[in-house]
Amino acid sequence: MRYKIFFLLALISAALGFDLTHAWAAGWHYYDPECPVSLGDKTMKFVAMQPKKNIDRVCDALPDTGPTVIVLDAGDRELRDMTWDIRILDANAPIAEDNPVAIGSLPAQKYRNGMVNFDHNFTHAGSYVLYAKLSSDDGKKIYIGKHLFTVGLVTESEFYIYLAFSICVLAASSFGFMKWRQKRALSKI
Repeated sequence: MRYKIFFLLALISAALGFDLTHAWAAGWHYYDPECPVSLGDKTMKFVAMQPKKNIDRVCDALPDTGPTVIVLDAGDRELRDMTWDIRILDANAPIAEDNPVAIGSLPAQKYRNGMVNFDHNFTHAGSYVLYAKLSSDDGKKIYIGKHLFTVGLVTESEFYIYLAFSICVLAASSFGFMKWRQKRALSKI
C-alpha cells in the first residue's frame, strides 16, 4: 500500500513537471515586465509576442519561428525627441558598429509617443540582436543599444528541465516495472 502511494505521488509529480516544461518552453519564465535595453545611461523596454501561436510576452527567447510583434517603449522624454533607427540583426553575422546590415528594420524617424511596435516574420531559428540607435537632431547625442534574443531554440535551462523530466519518467517506470515483477514472482510461489 505504501508503495502505491509513493508511485501515485511520483506519477503526479511527473505530470506536474510535464506541465511546467510546457510553461518554460512557451517562454513564461523569461517574462520581465521591464525587459530593459540599455542605451548608455538610459533604457527602453523590449517585449516580443507571437500572437498567432500564443499570448505570451517574452524578452529573451521566442519559442518558435514565424510572425512576431516587437514592441519598444521609451519612457524618457529625451529619447522621445530623438530619431530612432531600429534594426533586427543576425547575431551570428559580424555586426558593423557604424551601419550594421539588417534582416529587418524600421525607417529612421521620431516616435514622439515613445513607443513603436512592428511585425517581423522570423523564418529561421537562431540568435538575433535588436539594434537601436537613437540620435538627436544635431547629432551630438547618440544612444546605441543592443538586445540579444533567440527564436525557436531550446535554451540550456529548458534542456535541463527536459532532461530532469525524462529521468523522473524513467525512474517512475523502472520502479513500476520492478514492483510488477516482484508481484508476479510472488504470485508464482
